[in-house]
Amino acid sequence: MTSKPSRYSRDEFLARSLDVLSEEGEAKLRIDRLVGQLGVTKGSFYWHFENRAEFVRSLADYWARSSTKAVIDDIGAKAGSPEDRLFCLMKMISRQDLAGHDLAMRTWASHEPEVAPVVRKVDRMRLTFVRGLFKEMGFEGDELEARTRIFVTANSLKRGILVREPRTHRRDSLRQWHAFFVRP
Repeated sequence: MTSKPSRYSRDEFLARSLDVLSEEGEAKLRIDRLVGQLGVTKGSFYWHFENRAEFVRSLADYWARSSTKAVIDDIGAKAGSPEDRLFCLMKMISRQDLAGHDLAMRTWASHEPEVAPVVRKVDRMRLTFVRGLFKEMGFEGDELEARTRIFVTANSLKRGILVREPRTHRRDSLRQWHAFFVRP
C-alpha cells in the first residue's frame, strides 16, 4: 500500500487535480471533494490557493504551460528539419500523453468562464506553432491551413477515441501519421 503525501507542492497539487478532472470530472474539483480525493487537508489547499477562483485559473494555466508552452519551447529550440521537429512533436505528444487532459479541459471550458480563454489561447499557440512547421515545409494557402487544423485537432482529440491502439502498433502508427502529414 502506498501512502499519500501529507503535502503537495503547488505544481504537484495542480498535476494531480488535472488527473482528477480527467478521470472523475469537474464535480470532483470542489474543494471538499478534491482534498478528500488527494488525501490532504483544506489547509493544504488554502496554502497554495487563495480561493476556488484562483485554483481554477491556476489549473487552467498549469495545463496550458505543461501541455503546450513547454512543448513548443522544447521543440522550437531543436535543430533539424521541420519534418524532424514535427515527428519529435508527435512522439512527445504520444509518449508523454500530452493530450491526456485536452478533452476534459475543453468540456470544462464550455461552461467555466475562467477556463474558456485559456483553451482558446492554447489552441492559438498550437495552431501557430504547427502552421509554422508546415509553412517551413513549403505548404501554403488552403493546404497549409487544412494540414495545420487537422494535425492539431487529431492530436488533441485522438485520446478521446475509446478504441485504444495497441502499444506495439504506436511507433508504426506514428510513422504513418507523420508520412501522411508531410507528404505533398
